[in-house]
Amino acid sequence: MDNQILRYNSNPFSLAHTVTDSPNDIKTHIHNCYELFYYISGDLTYYIEGQAYKLSPNDMILTNSRELHRIVFNSKCRYERKYIHFKPEYISSFQTDDYNMLYYIENRKLGYFNRIPANDVLEYKINELWEQIEQTSLETSPESQIMRKAFFVQLLITINKIFSKYNHSLVDRHKYDHKIVAILDYINKNLDEKISLDLLQQTFFVNKFYLCHIFKMNTGFTVMEYITYKRIMRALELLTSGMTALDAAHAVGYGDYSTFYKAFKHITGVSPKQYYRK
Repeated sequence: MDNQILRYNSNPFSLAHTVTDSPNDIKTHIHNCYELFYYISGDLTYYIEGQAYKLSPNDMILTNSRELHRIVFNSKCRYERKYIHFKPEYISSFQTDDYNMLYYIENRKLGYFNRIPANDVLEYKINELWEQIEQTSLETSPESQIMRKAFFVQLLITINKIFSKYNHSLVDRHKYDHKIVAILDYINKNLDEKISLDLLQQTFFVNKFYLCHIFKMNTGFTVMEYITYKRIMRALELLTSGMTALDAAHAVGYGDYSTFYKAFKHITGVSPKQYYRK
């Protein structure tokens, strides 16, 4: 069970600071907002869109509203973290034509460069800005909401500064299994087609049983789990654009609507038609 040290919730911005004494794995999920995750302690691997991040204290993870992620705990060590959830409209009044505070959160390849290492977090004083955001969330003065947003804007600008200094050097510091990267890319480009382990075996010249092993080891997902989640996420986009549930099912590779229905409700908690009407 999570022990709440701090929680503040005011849509479209919320934050929390929690501790879990004996954590369990956090299943694959996706947010309808952006998440800034500040790691304090524990023993975990953070999986995002097929990339595995082994975290150190004071590391920070950024995910946007399109990135599947999950957490696997390597032991039952005490787990402490902070996180902020927000939607772009929270800071829209500060955006300009010349400067996009969400540039590096929005414009990364999915699953790439999600981590800001601890040395940068501390050097750029992200930890201090975060503490100021928390402090203003505890206050009830008339100016506290303005101050909280001001500190948060500073935090986003600082994140942009950190990523802008990397340029292309960050690519050399993050190693990927190129076979897995190619498979992930293929899946994401062919969600409307029938994708099976046999097909992937033939396409990438790798034994399907070995493929299952290295895919899970590198991504934290099974092959079919990843495909299912990505198809449902794509279906959500199509339903939001006005497509009917049946057409959306066919558009993401489901020939059988009942199978689509079960997968959709399992992942989203509502039926396709309920989501469409909402």
